[in-house]
Amino acid sequence: MIVTANRQDFNPSLLKKKYRKTTQASPEVYRTLSRGEEEISSLFSIISPFMSVFLFSSCLFFFVLGTDLPYKQTFYFGNLRNLSLPGDGDNAEVEIKTLRAETSITLPSLADDKRLILWDVPHQKYIMTEVDRLSSLSQRYFVSISTIISFNKLESIRHVKEGDILILPETDGILYQVKRGETLDSLIDEYHLDINQVVRYNPFIPIIDGLLTVTPEQELFLPDTALSDEEIRSRTGQLYIFPIKGRMLRPFGAYRDPMTQIESFHNGIDIKGNLGDPVEASFGGTVISAGFNNSYGNFIVLDHRNGYKSLYAHLSEISVMKNDKVLQGVVIGKVGKTGYAPSTHLHFSLFKAKKSVDPMDYLH
Repeated sequence: MIVTANRQDFNPSLLKKKYRKTTQASPEVYRTLSRGEEEISSLFSIISPFMSVFLFSSCLFFFVLGTDLPYKQTFYFGNLRNLSLPGDGDNAEVEIKTLRAETSITLPSLADDKRLILWDVPHQKYIMTEVDRLSSLSQRYFVSISTIISFNKLESIRHVKEGDILILPETDGILYQVKRGETLDSLIDEYHLDINQVVRYNPFIPIIDGLLTVTPEQELFLPDTALSDEEIRSRTGQLYIFPIKGRMLRPFGAYRDPMTQIESFHNGIDIKGNLGDPVEASFGGTVISAGFNNSYGNFIVLDHRNGYKSLYAHLSEISVMKNDKVLQGVVIGKVGKTGYAPSTHLHFSLFKAKKSVDPMDYLH
Protein backbone atom coordinates (compact mmCIF):
# COMPACT_ATOMS: atom_id res chain seq x y z
CA MET A 1 0.00 0.00 0.00
CA ILE A 2 1.27 3.49 -0.95
CA VAL A 3 0.56 6.30 1.44
CA THR A 4 0.68 9.89 0.21
CA ALA A 5 0.49 13.12 2.11
CA ASN A 6 -0.40 16.67 1.13
CA ARG A 7 2.12 19.46 1.64
CA GLN A 8 -0.11 21.17 4.26
CA ASP A 9 0.10 18.10 6.55
CA PHE A 10 3.67 19.17 7.41
CA ASN A 11 2.91 22.74 8.47
CA PRO A 12 5.38 23.40 11.36
CA SER A 13 2.88 25.66 13.15
CA LEU A 14 0.65 22.64 13.72
CA LEU A 15 3.41 20.47 15.15
CA LYS A 16 2.81 21.26 18.83
CA LYS A 17 -0.95 20.95 18.56
CA LYS A 18 -0.71 17.56 16.94
CA TYR A 19 1.90 16.48 19.43
CA ARG A 20 -0.35 17.46 22.36
CA LYS A 21 -3.22 15.51 20.88
CA THR A 22 -1.26 12.32 20.35
CA THR A 23 0.77 12.39 23.54
CA GLN A 24 0.08 13.33 27.10
CA ALA A 25 3.58 14.37 28.10
CA SER A 26 4.46 16.24 31.22
CA PRO A 27 5.19 20.00 31.29
CA GLU A 28 8.89 19.16 31.56
CA VAL A 29 8.77 17.63 28.09
CA TYR A 30 7.29 20.82 26.64
CA ARG A 31 9.95 22.87 28.33
CA THR A 32 12.67 20.58 26.87
CA LEU A 33 11.25 20.98 23.34
CA SER A 34 11.11 24.73 23.68
CA ARG A 35 14.75 24.89 24.82
CA GLY A 36 15.80 22.70 21.83
CA GLU A 37 14.06 25.02 19.39
CA GLU A 38 15.72 28.05 20.94
CA GLU A 39 19.17 26.40 20.73
CA ILE A 40 18.68 25.52 17.01
CA SER A 41 17.59 29.09 16.21
CA SER A 42 20.57 30.44 18.07
CA LEU A 43 22.99 28.13 16.19
CA PHE A 44 21.51 29.14 12.80
CA SER A 45 21.91 32.82 13.56
CA ILE A 46 25.64 32.21 14.25
CA ILE A 47 26.28 30.16 11.05
CA SER A 48 24.21 32.35 8.69
CA PRO A 49 26.79 35.17 8.19
CA PHE A 50 29.55 32.64 7.45
CA MET A 51 27.36 30.96 4.80
CA SER A 52 26.85 34.29 3.04
CA VAL A 53 30.59 34.98 3.01
CA PHE A 54 31.29 31.47 1.64
CA LEU A 55 28.79 31.82 -1.23
CA PHE A 56 30.09 35.30 -2.12
CA SER A 57 33.72 34.07 -2.11
CA SER A 58 32.85 31.13 -4.38
CA CYS A 59 31.15 33.39 -6.92
CA LEU A 60 34.08 35.82 -6.87
CA PHE A 61 36.57 32.94 -7.34
CA PHE A 62 34.87 31.61 -10.50
CA PHE A 63 34.37 35.13 -11.82
CA VAL A 64 38.08 36.05 -11.54
CA LEU A 65 39.55 32.77 -12.81
CA GLY A 66 36.99 32.20 -15.53
CA THR A 67 35.98 28.82 -16.91
CA ASP A 68 37.29 26.31 -19.43
CA LEU A 69 34.18 26.47 -21.62
CA PRO A 70 34.81 26.86 -25.39
CA TYR A 71 33.00 30.18 -25.46
CA LYS A 72 34.62 32.89 -23.27
CA GLN A 73 32.97 36.21 -22.61
CA THR A 74 35.07 39.18 -21.52
CA PHE A 75 33.61 42.00 -19.43
CA TYR A 76 34.93 45.52 -19.82
CA PHE A 77 34.56 47.88 -16.86
CA GLY A 78 35.86 50.93 -18.70
CA ASN A 79 34.17 53.29 -21.09
CA LEU A 80 32.33 51.13 -23.66
CA ARG A 81 32.96 53.71 -26.40
CA ASN A 82 36.67 52.91 -26.20
CA LEU A 83 36.05 49.19 -26.72
CA SER A 84 38.12 47.70 -29.60
CA LEU A 85 38.66 44.23 -31.07
CA PRO A 86 42.08 42.59 -30.66
CA GLY A 87 44.20 43.13 -33.75
CA ASP A 88 42.36 46.18 -35.06
CA GLY A 89 44.36 47.80 -37.84
CA ASP A 90 44.75 48.07 -41.59
CA ASN A 91 45.87 44.47 -42.20
CA ALA A 92 44.52 42.87 -39.07
CA GLU A 93 42.87 39.48 -39.09
CA VAL A 94 39.26 39.41 -37.93
CA GLU A 95 38.93 36.89 -35.11
CA ILE A 96 35.61 35.10 -35.10
CA LYS A 97 34.61 32.95 -32.14
CA THR A 98 31.89 30.34 -32.26
CA LEU A 99 30.08 28.50 -29.51
CA ARG A 100 31.87 25.26 -30.32
CA ALA A 101 35.41 26.34 -31.07
CA GLU A 102 37.59 29.39 -31.29
CA THR A 103 38.83 29.73 -34.88
CA SER A 104 40.74 32.58 -36.47
CA ILE A 105 39.49 33.39 -39.98
CA THR A 106 41.31 35.70 -42.34
CA LEU A 107 38.94 37.41 -44.73
CA PRO A 108 40.38 37.22 -48.30
CA SER A 109 41.09 40.43 -50.14
CA LEU A 110 39.90 41.02 -53.69
CA ALA A 111 42.46 39.92 -56.25
CA ASP A 112 43.26 42.17 -59.18
CA ASP A 113 42.15 39.67 -61.83
CA LYS A 114 41.12 41.32 -65.07
CA ARG A 115 40.08 38.07 -66.77
CA LEU A 116 36.55 38.12 -65.42
CA ILE A 117 34.27 35.29 -66.51
CA LEU A 118 31.04 36.83 -67.75
CA TRP A 119 29.52 33.82 -69.51
CA ASP A 120 27.13 31.19 -68.22
CA VAL A 121 26.56 28.35 -70.71
CA PRO A 122 24.75 25.12 -69.76
CA HIS A 123 27.14 22.23 -70.27
CA GLN A 124 28.05 18.72 -69.22
CA LYS A 125 31.33 17.08 -68.27
CA TYR A 126 32.65 14.05 -70.12
CA ILE A 127 35.47 11.70 -69.08
CA MET A 128 37.51 10.54 -72.07
CA THR A 129 37.91 6.79 -72.61
CA GLU A 130 40.61 4.95 -74.51
CA VAL A 131 38.58 4.73 -77.73
CA ASP A 132 37.16 8.28 -77.66
CA ARG A 133 38.13 10.86 -80.27
CA LEU A 134 37.05 14.49 -80.46
CA SER A 135 35.41 13.77 -83.80
CA SER A 136 33.28 10.98 -82.31
CA LEU A 137 32.26 13.23 -79.38
CA SER A 138 31.38 15.94 -81.89
CA GLN A 139 28.98 13.64 -83.70
CA ARG A 140 27.52 12.05 -80.58
CA TYR A 141 26.76 15.29 -78.73
CA PHE A 142 26.06 17.53 -81.75
CA VAL A 143 28.75 20.05 -80.93
CA SER A 144 31.53 21.14 -83.30
CA ILE A 145 35.21 20.32 -82.93
CA SER A 146 35.86 24.07 -82.89
CA THR A 147 33.58 24.48 -79.85
CA ILE A 148 35.21 21.61 -77.96
CA ILE A 149 38.70 22.96 -78.66
CA SER A 150 37.81 26.53 -77.67
CA PHE A 151 35.72 25.70 -74.61
CA ASN A 152 38.41 23.43 -73.20
CA LYS A 153 41.27 25.73 -74.31
CA LEU A 154 43.10 22.88 -76.04
CA GLU A 155 46.39 23.90 -77.59
CA SER A 156 46.62 20.52 -79.33
CA ILE A 157 44.10 17.71 -79.60
CA ARG A 158 47.04 15.27 -79.50
CA HIS A 159 47.37 16.01 -75.78
CA VAL A 160 43.84 14.78 -74.96
CA LYS A 161 44.06 11.34 -73.36
CA GLU A 162 42.08 8.75 -71.47
CA GLY A 163 40.77 10.05 -68.14
CA ASP A 164 40.77 13.71 -69.17
CA ILE A 165 37.58 15.62 -68.37
CA LEU A 166 36.15 17.70 -71.20
CA ILE A 167 33.37 20.29 -71.01
CA LEU A 168 30.70 19.91 -73.70
CA PRO A 169 28.43 22.98 -73.95
CA GLU A 170 24.85 22.75 -75.12
CA THR A 171 25.43 25.06 -78.08
CA ASP A 172 28.20 25.85 -80.55
CA GLY A 173 30.41 28.86 -79.97
CA ILE A 174 33.82 29.96 -78.76
CA LEU A 175 35.31 31.55 -75.67
CA TYR A 176 36.71 34.93 -76.61
CA GLN A 177 39.03 37.25 -74.70
CA VAL A 178 38.23 40.90 -75.35
CA LYS A 179 41.10 42.86 -76.90
CA ARG A 180 42.01 46.46 -76.23
CA GLY A 181 39.83 48.86 -78.21
CA GLU A 182 37.02 46.33 -78.79
CA THR A 183 33.48 46.94 -77.61
CA LEU A 184 30.47 44.70 -77.43
CA ASP A 185 28.99 46.46 -80.47
CA SER A 186 32.15 45.93 -82.52
CA LEU A 187 32.19 42.22 -81.63
CA ILE A 188 28.54 41.86 -82.61
CA ASP A 189 29.25 43.48 -85.99
CA GLU A 190 32.45 41.52 -86.65
CA TYR A 191 31.05 38.07 -85.80
CA HIS A 192 27.45 38.77 -86.91
CA LEU A 193 26.07 37.96 -83.48
CA ASP A 194 22.51 38.11 -82.21
CA ILE A 195 22.48 40.52 -79.25
CA ASN A 196 19.73 38.49 -77.52
CA GLN A 197 21.83 35.33 -77.70
CA VAL A 198 24.92 37.19 -76.48
CA VAL A 199 23.06 38.48 -73.41
CA ARG A 200 21.52 35.07 -72.80
CA TYR A 201 24.89 33.34 -72.53
CA ASN A 202 26.72 36.33 -70.97
CA PRO A 203 24.33 37.49 -68.23
CA PHE A 204 27.01 39.14 -66.09
CA ILE A 205 28.11 41.86 -68.50
CA PRO A 206 27.98 45.10 -66.48
CA ILE A 207 25.74 47.98 -67.54
CA ILE A 208 27.49 51.33 -67.36
CA ASP A 209 25.60 54.52 -68.25
CA GLY A 210 22.84 52.39 -69.69
CA LEU A 211 25.14 50.41 -72.03
CA LEU A 212 26.48 46.85 -71.88
CA THR A 213 30.20 47.38 -71.36
CA VAL A 214 33.20 45.06 -71.66
CA THR A 215 36.85 45.75 -70.89
CA PRO A 216 40.11 44.26 -72.24
CA GLU A 217 40.93 40.69 -71.18
CA GLN A 218 37.37 39.92 -70.13
CA GLU A 219 36.16 36.51 -71.35
CA LEU A 220 32.92 36.17 -73.29
CA PHE A 221 31.10 33.30 -74.94
CA LEU A 222 30.26 34.08 -78.56
CA PRO A 223 27.42 31.75 -79.62
CA ASP A 224 27.19 30.27 -83.13
CA THR A 225 30.80 31.26 -83.84
CA ALA A 226 33.76 29.07 -84.85
CA LEU A 227 37.53 29.28 -84.70
CA SER A 228 39.25 30.25 -87.94
CA ASP A 229 40.51 27.47 -90.20
CA GLU A 230 44.09 28.49 -89.48
CA GLU A 231 43.52 28.25 -85.73
CA ILE A 232 41.88 24.85 -86.03
CA ARG A 233 44.70 23.61 -88.24
CA SER A 234 47.27 24.72 -85.70
CA ARG A 235 45.48 22.84 -82.90
CA THR A 236 44.55 19.70 -84.83
CA GLY A 237 47.59 19.43 -87.09
CA GLN A 238 45.27 18.94 -90.07
CA LEU A 239 41.71 19.81 -90.91
CA TYR A 240 39.74 17.04 -92.63
CA ILE A 241 35.96 17.04 -93.01
CA PHE A 242 33.67 14.03 -93.04
CA PRO A 243 33.13 12.99 -96.68
CA ILE A 244 29.50 12.13 -95.84
CA LYS A 245 27.28 12.59 -92.81
CA GLY A 246 26.12 9.33 -91.29
CA ARG A 247 26.43 6.73 -88.56
CA MET A 248 29.70 4.85 -88.21
CA LEU A 249 29.28 1.18 -88.99
CA ARG A 250 32.81 -0.04 -88.43
CA PRO A 251 35.72 1.71 -86.69
CA PHE A 252 39.42 1.68 -87.48
CA GLY A 253 41.45 -1.28 -86.15
CA ALA A 254 41.18 -5.01 -85.60
CA TYR A 255 37.86 -6.42 -86.80
CA ARG A 256 36.17 -9.85 -87.10
CA ASP A 257 34.19 -10.24 -90.32
CA PRO A 258 30.57 -11.23 -89.43
CA MET A 259 30.24 -13.27 -92.62
CA THR A 260 33.52 -15.21 -92.69
CA GLN A 261 34.39 -14.89 -88.94
CA ILE A 262 37.93 -14.11 -90.06
CA GLU A 263 39.70 -11.50 -87.96
CA SER A 264 41.48 -8.83 -89.95
CA PHE A 265 42.69 -5.27 -89.66
CA HIS A 266 40.30 -2.60 -90.88
CA ASN A 267 42.40 0.24 -92.32
CA GLY A 268 39.66 2.86 -92.30
CA ILE A 269 36.12 3.60 -91.15
CA ASP A 270 32.78 2.61 -92.68
CA ILE A 271 30.06 5.30 -92.67
CA LYS A 272 26.41 4.50 -93.28
CA GLY A 273 24.88 6.28 -96.27
CA ASN A 274 22.01 6.08 -98.71
CA LEU A 275 22.49 5.01 -102.30
CA GLY A 276 23.44 8.03 -104.39
CA ASP A 277 24.38 10.36 -101.49
CA PRO A 278 27.13 12.78 -102.60
CA VAL A 279 30.68 12.08 -101.39
CA GLU A 280 32.92 15.12 -100.82
CA ALA A 281 36.70 15.44 -100.81
CA SER A 282 37.79 15.40 -97.18
CA PHE A 283 40.72 17.67 -98.00
CA GLY A 284 41.94 19.43 -101.11
CA GLY A 285 44.30 17.48 -103.35
CA THR A 286 44.95 15.69 -106.63
CA VAL A 287 43.26 12.53 -107.91
CA ILE A 288 46.08 9.97 -108.30
CA SER A 289 43.88 6.90 -108.81
CA ALA A 290 40.25 6.21 -109.74
CA GLY A 291 38.81 2.87 -110.84
CA PHE A 292 37.43 -0.47 -109.71
CA ASN A 293 38.67 -3.59 -107.88
CA ASN A 294 36.97 -6.58 -106.31
CA SER A 295 37.46 -5.44 -102.69
CA TYR A 296 36.83 -1.69 -102.87
CA GLY A 297 34.52 -1.65 -105.87
CA ASN A 298 34.54 1.83 -107.39
CA PHE A 299 37.19 3.86 -105.54
CA ILE A 300 39.10 7.15 -105.60
CA VAL A 301 42.50 8.04 -104.06
CA LEU A 302 43.49 11.67 -103.41
CA ASP A 303 47.01 12.94 -102.73
CA HIS A 304 46.91 15.93 -100.39
CA ARG A 305 50.55 17.02 -100.94
CA ASN A 306 51.30 17.02 -97.19
CA GLY A 307 52.29 13.41 -96.78
CA TYR A 308 48.67 12.28 -96.52
CA LYS A 309 46.43 10.38 -98.94
CA SER A 310 42.71 9.52 -98.67
CA LEU A 311 40.71 6.59 -100.09
CA TYR A 312 36.96 6.57 -100.92
CA ALA A 313 35.51 3.11 -101.73
CA HIS A 314 32.30 1.18 -102.64
CA LEU A 315 31.08 4.13 -104.73
CA SER A 316 28.12 3.81 -107.05
CA GLU A 317 29.53 6.58 -109.26
CA ILE A 318 32.88 8.32 -109.78
CA SER A 319 32.68 12.05 -110.68
CA VAL A 320 36.41 12.82 -111.20
CA MET A 321 39.29 11.57 -113.31
CA LYS A 322 42.97 10.90 -112.63
CA ASN A 323 45.11 14.07 -112.26
CA ASP A 324 42.07 16.24 -111.49
CA LYS A 325 42.71 18.82 -108.78
CA VAL A 326 39.89 19.15 -106.32
CA LEU A 327 39.15 21.46 -103.43
CA GLN A 328 37.96 20.44 -100.00
CA GLY A 329 34.20 19.80 -100.01
CA VAL A 330 33.93 19.22 -103.78
CA VAL A 331 31.71 16.24 -104.75
CA ILE A 332 33.90 13.47 -106.18
CA GLY A 333 31.44 10.55 -106.27
CA LYS A 334 28.31 8.94 -104.84
CA VAL A 335 27.65 6.37 -102.11
CA GLY A 336 27.13 2.82 -103.35
CA LYS A 337 27.47 -0.87 -102.60
CA THR A 338 30.07 -2.01 -105.12
CA GLY A 339 32.87 -4.48 -104.40
CA TYR A 340 32.84 -6.40 -101.11
CA ALA A 341 30.14 -4.41 -99.31
CA PRO A 342 27.37 -6.14 -97.35
CA SER A 343 25.41 -2.84 -97.14
CA THR A 344 25.28 0.61 -98.73
CA HIS A 345 28.06 2.64 -97.12
CA LEU A 346 31.29 4.56 -97.72
CA HIS A 347 34.67 3.16 -96.77
CA PHE A 348 37.08 6.01 -95.96
CA SER A 349 40.79 5.52 -95.24
CA LEU A 350 43.56 7.99 -94.48
CA PHE A 351 47.24 7.18 -95.04
CA LYS A 352 50.33 8.96 -93.78
CA ALA A 353 53.58 7.96 -95.52
CA LYS A 354 51.91 4.76 -96.85
CA LYS A 355 50.74 3.78 -93.36
CA SER A 356 47.06 3.83 -92.46
CA VAL A 357 46.04 6.07 -89.52
CA ASP A 358 42.77 6.40 -87.63
CA PRO A 359 40.69 8.97 -89.59
CA MET A 360 38.80 9.90 -86.41
CA ASP A 361 41.97 11.56 -85.14
CA TYR A 362 41.80 14.05 -88.05
CA LEU A 363 38.14 14.45 -88.98
CA HIS A 364 35.97 17.22 -87.64
